[in-house]
Amino acid sequence: MKTIIFRIGGMECPNCAMLIESIENKRSGITRVEASYRKSQVSVEFDDEVVSEEIIKNKITDLGYRVLSHVKG
Repeated sequence: MKTIIFRIGGMECPNCAMLIESIENKRSGITRVEASYRKSQVSVEFDDEVVSEEIIKNKITDLGYRVLSHVKG
């Protein structure tokens, strides 16, 4: 398992965070997603043999948010 943290643009409320956290249920290989609208960050735990960092970024941008930078992972 690998954990990565991204800074996210456009996540401004608890509902935004919940929407981003919903990617956990939409893609195999993603085991945990924790989003904080106050910090504008999302932490994603995933199996890098099943899903790539790029796919995770695409899932977030498909929801209408911007991945601004890679903080950790």
